[in-house]
Amino acid sequence: MTTPNAEFYAAQSVLPPSTYAFVSGGAGTESTVRRNFDAWEGMRLPHRLPANVGQRDMFTTILGTQSMAPVAVAPMGGLGAVMPGADLAIARACEKAGVPMVVSTMASSTIEDIAAAGADLAFQLYPIRNRDVQADLIDRAEQAGYHALVVTIDTPMRHGSAREQTTGFTLPTPANFHNLDDAEIDPSFTWGDLEVLVGKTRMPVWVKGVLTAEQAQRAMRAGANGVIVSNHGGRQSDVAPATAGALPTVATTLEGPGLLVDSGVTTGSDVLRALALGADGALIGRQVVYGLAAGGEQGAHAVLTRIIGELDRAMACAGCSTLGDAKTLRA
Repeated sequence: MTTPNAEFYAAQSVLPPSTYAFVSGGAGTESTVRRNFDAWEGMRLPHRLPANVGQRDMFTTILGTQSMAPVAVAPMGGLGAVMPGADLAIARACEKAGVPMVVSTMASSTIEDIAAAGADLAFQLYPIRNRDVQADLIDRAEQAGYHALVVTIDTPMRHGSAREQTTGFTLPTPANFHNLDDAEIDPSFTWGDLEVLVGKTRMPVWVKGVLTAEQAQRAMRAGANGVIVSNHGGRQSDVAPATAGALPTVATTLEGPGLLVDSGVTTGSDVLRALALGADGALIGRQVVYGLAAGGEQGAHAVLTRIIGELDRAMACAGCSTLGDAKTLRA
């Protein structure tokens, strides 16, 4: 059994300082990164015991595919800087753990190669200035068997963190984006553009980067199947609210399944907190990369199995035998 801190320090000990800065850094003074962690850790839940928790059922559907637990791996770009074949290793780890992976537009392997690794996948799309390139990416994901399209709305442009700039981080050639150059992100993308995009794909569309009820409502009116409450792990904005704080308001505006959350989720207890706040599941980002850096595919798999095991124990201790029970903890 490992811990988030052990994974963090193990990755820090093996990664070059500039690569570690790329993986762990956030925007500005990194206050959003800290808010995310503090908000999850500071949340307390009631424990409804005694209860029959001899068997717990965590099986669910996330992003159009079945999952052993309400957990998936978040999209993360440029991971070839951590190790060659990073995206492929994470996909194999997800397949072994029985959870989906969201593949980044900025992945270091191709859409097709990652699909061949065997995991259930969704494809994350940054709005592309060249609509023909955007359509081609969507078509390739459909042809490769991806189950959902995740459209990120919170990144009109990419900028490196202050720590990246201080350490002089640049993506090495093997880690260059195999699907897209980040210079092609469209900063003028609107809700109207999202509605058009939804009409051009057979995949269910999820909107990632939602932090308000109004955004969630606009996304659903545009035809989205679900939303992901996210502040990009604190990597894009230093003034964004913590996702644990934004989640309840968004949850009250949505009916039925279709709500996920990420940013700062590092433990199974955090996943339980997310469920109690109204989410249907959580995406795990940096923590998987820390495991990958320290132990390759096995390290990434160990992080996922740790989180799933922690969720199982946290549910039992809170008196929950099903995910439905978990979602009523704050009722």
